[in-house]
Amino acid sequence: MLIEPLALRFVSSHFLAALTVALVAAGCSDSAGGSPTGSAGAASAGAPSTSGGGGAAGNVGGTAPQGGVAGTAGTHAAAGASALAGTGGAVGGVGGAGGGSVGGAGAGAPSAGAAGGPPRGNALPSDCKVDMLWMGSPTRPQLTDEAAACFTVLKALAAAGNIANLITDDWDPTAGLPDAATLTPKFTVASDDSGTHKTVQAAIDAAVAAGGTERAYILVKPGTYHAPVCVKGTVPITLYGADADATKVVIAFDNYSGKTVPTDLTLINPCKAPTKATFGTSDSTTMWVASDGFQAMNLTIANDFVEPSDGTFQAVALSTTGDKLVFQNVRLLGNQDTLQPSSLTTTIVARAYYKSSYVEGDTDFIFGRGVAVFDDCDIAYIGTRKSNGAHFAPSTDGTVPYGFLVINSRIVAGAGAVAGAAALGRAWDSSSEPNSNGEVIVVNSTIGNQVTAAVPWKASTSGRVFNAASNRLFEYKNTGAGAAP
Repeated sequence: MLIEPLALRFVSSHFLAALTVALVAAGCSDSAGGSPTGSAGAASAGAPSTSGGGGAAGNVGGTAPQGGVAGTAGTHAAAGASALAGTGGAVGGVGGAGGGSVGGAGAGAPSAGAAGGPPRGNALPSDCKVDMLWMGSPTRPQLTDEAAACFTVLKALAAAGNIANLITDDWDPTAGLPDAATLTPKFTVASDDSGTHKTVQAAIDAAVAAGGTERAYILVKPGTYHAPVCVKGTVPITLYGADADATKVVIAFDNYSGKTVPTDLTLINPCKAPTKATFGTSDSTTMWVASDGFQAMNLTIANDFVEPSDGTFQAVALSTTGDKLVFQNVRLLGNQDTLQPSSLTTTIVARAYYKSSYVEGDTDFIFGRGVAVFDDCDIAYIGTRKSNGAHFAPSTDGTVPYGFLVINSRIVAGAGAVAGAAALGRAWDSSSEPNSNGEVIVVNSTIGNQVTAAVPWKASTSGRVFNAASNRLFEYKNTGAGAAP
């Protein structure tokens, strides 16, 4: 589904139909005798894009005289280098009174630029069949009311599996997790030997080894646990702190991209072991969740590598590939690439729900191809190291209709943030995922003054210039100093 360009918004099919009726009513039909005939001018073709986005739309054909033939529609413009798709031409001219016909719409087929790469997908929810998807500024598009109805928490989380054969289970985690005081732990982690295990990983391994389908509750007592954590297997696990103060339980480590891989295996995350002599981005993650049904509550997950201000080092706190994950009252701390909601493959839908949680960073710090809903969350831009990064960098596959949904949340200026310096986000055109076209929808949220209000969406990581007709980065009814007017 192509997103209708701004130019077409003021020439709707309803308007043309009404105008045609008015013209017919004003004149005589051909059969009534004597009506002059004629034809309208053809609409011009749209100009091709030179910036890699969709080309401009053609002009509207002229109105035919009575009994004449309507003008033809503009042809779609070719897209430029690294283009996604050309936009459709403008609608045809209005038929004249007495039998003139209304011109057809311009060709709407995508067209890759001569120098461009493969076209990127632009899937939208199946029920999002609205004539006008967005309105407002082309640099800061706002969803219409009809389009916004397609992007709700329950719709984003309704189905999972392979995109070619999604399984709809209408997953609804919005009620949240039970109060920690009501839970009975199967295992307890305590660094002072007062629990069943001294490390988080040991308790998780014990739960997996015990097997079964019953949920295993693991209580983590206050303290800092400095080691990588891998969650895999089929046992559903809830990892939680007893106190609502999530700062009391901290799971942290300090691997980062470019760091030499140590020989000590306890310093490597077993869910994502490096294949080279140095760590990559995903290898650096402190906690990796590969199993379905995992839950975390009342704790902090951090990558505490101190990144220098003059370098670019990815240092991930949390990566996920499992489905039906819940993170409630969880703090996720890092700088560049803090949180990576992902999936097993590009066309697998894996869902994660973040409720009343906190995420901070300074560069693309929420990134990946997974489906992630942030509900009542605080997303903080920390500017003490870098002030002009981006909050979001999704790499959602172009065939997947949902990516990141931020709803009823607060995108705030953290320590050192500079007013107007940071981007709200950009698409991550992953080199290993040629069909990626990342999606972020920000709805009913507060946006702080750290965001560049006029141009909040940056060019993609491959340099693809933001284009509202081909990117999937939208907002709806947000407030705050960094929100659209």
